[in-house]
Amino acid sequence: MKLTTIFAFALVSWAQTLSTSAMAADGKSDAREQRVRADTAESFAATAAEVRRQMSASGGRYEFIRPEEKGNVNADLDSMSAMFQKFGSVAAMNQPEKVQLFNTQEHLNGLLTHNDRDRLVCEHRPPMGSNIAVTSCKTVAEVEKMRRDSQKLAMDQESNGWKCRGARAGTGCATGAKMGN
Repeated sequence: MKLTTIFAFALVSWAQTLSTSAMAADGKSDAREQRVRADTAESFAATAAEVRRQMSASGGRYEFIRPEEKGNVNADLDSMSAMFQKFGSVAAMNQPEKVQLFNTQEHLNGLLTHNDRDRLVCEHRPPMGSNIAVTSCKTVAEVEKMRRDSQKLAMDQESNGWKCRGARAGTGCATGAKMGN
């Protein structure tokens, strides 16, 4: 298999994948992916802009990417863009440049896949108060929302809860609670 063919397949994995549902003949839903092909400077620029938009937008596919990883993604996109600007397309690149492009893209694939808000994260552990382990799965977005909500609650309790006496845990200062010094 030629490297250009491998590159075309791999490029699809990080490009914005659009999922559509189509009804199969038996009436069951069949999810099919429409893949974006970015093998020229123009098509790559559009795809890179979409990835950057998805990292910045609230509700974007990669909105929860950490700042250092976002910097790495931007560096990889810039590196790939420079190669496309120099050669115009994958077809015009010689083999060493194709390998470099492929390796940069694989690094980018890993970063984006890891930070995809729809990626499932599963864990198998006993819930509090039990010794029987259960498997639970959540999306990256759900995990991040729970983390942020917990941090907010902790900060709210620190600013309100430490000053209250007689308040129930997690509620801040209850009406009629005595303030401590």
